[in-house]
Amino acid sequence: MSFIKLAGVDKDYALGEARVRALSGIDLEIEAGEFLAVWGPSGSGKSSLLNLVGLLDTPTRGSVQLDGVRTDQLADDVLARTRARHVGIVFQSFNLVPVLDACENVMLPLQIAGHSARAARRQALARLAEVGLAAQAARRPDQLSGGQRQRVAIARALAAAPRLVIADEPTANLDTETGVAIVDLMHELNRRDGVTFVFSTHDPRLLERVDRRVRLQDGRIAAQAD
Repeated sequence: MSFIKLAGVDKDYALGEARVRALSGIDLEIEAGEFLAVWGPSGSGKSSLLNLVGLLDTPTRGSVQLDGVRTDQLADDVLARTRARHVGIVFQSFNLVPVLDACENVMLPLQIAGHSARAARRQALARLAEVGLAAQAARRPDQLSGGQRQRVAIARALAAAPRLVIADEPTANLDTETGVAIVDLMHELNRRDGVTFVFSTHDPRLLERVDRRVRLQDGRIAAQAD
């Protein structure tokens, strides 16, 4: 059984009184431990697909399964708990809280999940060390480089030991060298911990570092390749 399965998925959005279809007829299976990239031009539906895979959104039609459970049929509160338990998210714009230092940013999802401050800090410091930022734990986001802020975002996504991490254009705001280093870091964590990574990109230079590539075109899967 696939870890994640999308079957016959369409996703529509309201644009004024009109309806715009972002995804159409998506059939996709993702195995546990995969390192997968979704790519294609702007407007091809990459972010919409990641939002469905990461349980941030539900399909207009079709089904989304996580470990055989149809998440599109879950109540909102159950879906939120499932997402918090199983999914880490790395945002394109980092989404770090500017008044908190790196350690406090990584602690946030742990404290929301009910961990004590002491336990959350211990785990956050361990995650920051894993991404090479132990020495920057007390620095606020504005005291860090773009690559360092993205490493904090990755540490935060991994803080609660999720089974799945989604990353929407994680290298978009980084230079090529730093972006490649970030992808290599995620790949190392994927290999070591078996965490499933699904990320979007429009940069073909990064695609050689993934296990599988899914190309979107006009909201449809145009091709898949290892």
